Amino acid sequence: MLRKRWLSLGAIALLGGAVQAQEKTTLPGLTPTPPARQVLTADTPAKPLPSTNPPPMILNGQPAPSNPDGAIYSESGGAPVGGIPPQDAPAASEEKYGPTPLSDVKILQNLIFGDDPKPCINISGWADFDYTYRSTGHGENNVAPVMNRFGDEGLIRQLGIYVSKPLDPAHCSWGFNAIFIAGSDAAFLNPTAGWFKSDDPRFGVSFTDLNLTAHLPILTEGGVDVKAGRQTTILGPMGALPWQRYFDSSDYAWYNMEEGRYTGVSAVWHVSKRLDWYNGAEIGGWGSFFDATVTGVDYITNISYWLDEEAKNTKIWTTVLTGPTGHYNPGENTTVFELGLQHNWSSTIYQILDTQMVYSKAPIFQQVSKGYQERAYDVYTYLGAHMCKTVDINTRFEWYRDQDGGGYPGGFGKPRTDYFEVTVGPDYHPTKCVQFRPEVRYDYATNPNFGQFYNKKEQLSVAAELLFKF
Repeated sequence: MLRKRWLSLGAIALLGGAVQAQEKTTLPGLTPTPPARQVLTADTPAKPLPSTNPPPMILNGQPAPSNPDGAIYSESGGAPVGGIPPQDAPAASEEKYGPTPLSDVKILQNLIFGDDPKPCINISGWADFDYTYRSTGHGENNVAPVMNRFGDEGLIRQLGIYVSKPLDPAHCSWGFNAIFIAGSDAAFLNPTAGWFKSDDPRFGVSFTDLNLTAHLPILTEGGVDVKAGRQTTILGPMGALPWQRYFDSSDYAWYNMEEGRYTGVSAVWHVSKRLDWYNGAEIGGWGSFFDATVTGVDYITNISYWLDEEAKNTKIWTTVLTGPTGHYNPGENTTVFELGLQHNWSSTIYQILDTQMVYSKAPIFQQVSKGYQERAYDVYTYLGAHMCKTVDINTRFEWYRDQDGGGYPGGFGKPRTDYFEVTVGPDYHPTKCVQFRPEVRYDYATNPNFGQFYNKKEQLSVAAELLFKF
């Protein structure tokens, strides 16, 4: 009884967000080469920077208790806390729509561990490839589209493996998550600190998640899931991994308004079947890998709530992330606010509507003068339909406003610029292990910022992505 009382008090303290900063030592051999400093004044906009670690992840659809993805779903299989796009979870007698979740493919799992319905270890893998045609020509552009940022070029986007020990939602239990990727996305998602520098923008290696987890059956029937280590953020409805998103390319908000991954401690309290409360302490700054590049702790909190009794049709959420960001301007903060909604219009039609706002006093990779500020605003929607068991049609509409033209987070280097994008494409999944996702995307900016030399105002992209899951 005394042990359970102490566990309860510990969880309440973490959920309250009263977490003090801790000093961390850089891991031996993992000290990155600092990027060249660019000194900005309040009146001088930043130039677009090569991506070092823009972000990631997903507040999404139907709960899927069979999904072991502790980085994406709540560890014990309750309501999701970030991960794959919304998917229907019909009864066994109903027809299933959408691509097969990674955890249900089980080719690698059965090959190594056999057909065990309750394995102690889960393992999955994937290989993702694409080709992108861009009307603005070849070369790299880190504004849009990303992460397929090379025009007229094929890429090995991701070769990934995911190993986890799932939690038991009914008892006190522990687990872990390890997600390792290689390819052009790994170079793009390179940690901001604490990891070796990737010199090849077309191929790198990285851990997106490396953490320990625990389920505590306390406070309410759903209990509390705790995670410590490198982990995926709760901010934003889309993910960085190919089985976490609808399209080959990503939206502006995912790229330029989110930290993606962080090192720290988080907890999600399953207050009820319909209500989750997430709190986290991010140590070392945005995107760092077990390193302390900034003084202080970033605090992130998220509340998600299903409006219907069955927790199937309409979900709303709000997220706040605030704390220090600049590597060269200590004490200067960034705050991100998010408000989102997901509605399943029927068993075959879904929609996500999300808005995010950023106010930043220091970019991550640049030294700036006093008075620097970056304000950015974004509204976007995903609207999709299951046409049949093997074909989905997905669309995305987005408006992004870069008010000050600063650096990341928020800025694309051109002040007072509006960005508009429309993306449409099918998701063809003839088998559980294959997805083919072609897309057509049109981008327009009120100031030129597309193409290899950032001198075009509009851009048409046509991409084809092939994802193998095993």
